[in-house]
Amino acid sequence: MVVVVGLLATLAGGLLIERLGEARERQRFEALVDQANDAIAARLDTYVAILQAGAGLFAASDEVTHSEFKAFARRVELRERYPGIQGIGYSARIEDGEEGAFVARQHAAGRDDYAISRRDDPQADERHAILYLEPEDERNRAAIGFDMYSEPTRREAMARARDTGGPAMSGKVELVQEIDEKKQAGFLIYEPIYAGDVAPATVEARRASLEGFLYAPFRAGDLLEAVFDSIDDKPYRYAVYYGEPAPENLLFRSSGGSPEGGYGLRAVRHVEVAGARWTAVYRAGPGFTGGAARQLTWAFLIAGIVATLLVAAATWWQGQARMAAEREVAARKRIEARQKLLMDELNHRVKNTLATVQSIAAQSLRQASDVESVRRNFEARLIALAQAHNLLTRDNWRGASLGELVATEFSPYLEEASGRLDADGPPVWLAPNTAVALGMAIHELTTNAVKYGALSTAAGRVLLRWELEEIDPETDRLSILWREEGGPAVTPPSRKGFGSRLIVGGLAHQLDGEVRLDFPTDGVQCEIVFRVPRSPDPAMLPVGEAAG
Repeated sequence: MVVVVGLLATLAGGLLIERLGEARERQRFEALVDQANDAIAARLDTYVAILQAGAGLFAASDEVTHSEFKAFARRVELRERYPGIQGIGYSARIEDGEEGAFVARQHAAGRDDYAISRRDDPQADERHAILYLEPEDERNRAAIGFDMYSEPTRREAMARARDTGGPAMSGKVELVQEIDEKKQAGFLIYEPIYAGDVAPATVEARRASLEGFLYAPFRAGDLLEAVFDSIDDKPYRYAVYYGEPAPENLLFRSSGGSPEGGYGLRAVRHVEVAGARWTAVYRAGPGFTGGAARQLTWAFLIAGIVATLLVAAATWWQGQARMAAEREVAARKRIEARQKLLMDELNHRVKNTLATVQSIAAQSLRQASDVESVRRNFEARLIALAQAHNLLTRDNWRGASLGELVATEFSPYLEEASGRLDADGPPVWLAPNTAVALGMAIHELTTNAVKYGALSTAAGRVLLRWELEEIDPETDRLSILWREEGGPAVTPPSRKGFGSRLIVGGLAHQLDGEVRLDFPTDGVQCEIVFRVPRSPDPAMLPVGEAAG
């Protein structure tokens, strides 16, 4: 009887240890799979962000020349900083009957070998042609002039981007750049470019005002190999499909055979980016199984035959130790994930700040008449940017109060213009990017008022008002009105300076709202309207204190 009880207890304990080992293996496998899937999604999100930054270049300029586009692509350092991307390009829309004139303009610009090529498809109801594609290496030169809208898979993604006003990823294609024998599956991401500063509100208006697409082509194998090469621990085989797992949808799979066959742990994950859905299938490799856990199980079974009570006690102890180890591993992973999130956020903030400084420097130099004016303008704009960053840093980049932001930008002029800077409005909490953009705009308006507008005379004054209007339970419409009065007579400028382009073009694009800058004779007026989430913060500065 003792032997039977001992054997049953030993078998039960051995089974428990085996199951705990399997659970731990499954947990570790799932964590590794999630890490890989997050890396794919993060890399694709980065490429979408690059395209959206390029769209800002087009929104801020009436025309982007070939040399300006080359300079943008060179500053981004695509191949060095973002492995896996084939390039970045611009495809222009060609109106009916304008193809000959379009090609002639390229020849006149020195591009003698420019020609348009397309596939014969009666469903293609629009004409497009790749105008720029950087870097212009051997592969990318093969795609210059190609009408992507003439190919059904590309056309579906381009039409989706055009109608939605956002980025769109294509299905699986063979890139025009595949000029050698070792071909790879490819895909493209499109960002629509419309005439004007903001995307039109309706589908019909978007179709009418479409000028072209900023896009990026990808070789799926190069991209996914670059992503998985950045992961140290990957004891699995994987395959990535566009849509559902099927041979015709395969984008890329790792060496060592398909993960669909064989034994071992299996996991399926989805990645959704730019309106498309990828499916990634993972299968644990032979080296993943926990051999040490199985040896412990056998040792436990052998020892249990001799001393069942000791084995039972050991089983209980081992179970507790494993649970503690699981909790420790889970806690450590949460800490590591938090550290990675903070590092990624820091990297994102630094890149955005450097891009803003670069834009300020370029615009200050472009308008310069002498070195001293460049220094003064550049220094003043950097100080405005730093003041907005100081507010955000104080609140750990959660955002900033609009009232306090206004007070910060008005503070250098309060002593000389006491009582002539009048700001009033309800408490409003701004997201970090919104606060930086709005702070720069208020700085430009205030500086121009001091130099040329209402604050340049003793009788002039500035009125700044804002109000909130409820749109839905989670969103408000914020309307800001800047009005100058009592200053010298206003004459509309003959050309747009940095401030006008920043306020009317860049600010509208960054806020996804409407900006109107008018120059009536009695004083400059600027109206800014955009949506803000309803997230009141108890630490916001009261308007009375903000206005001074």
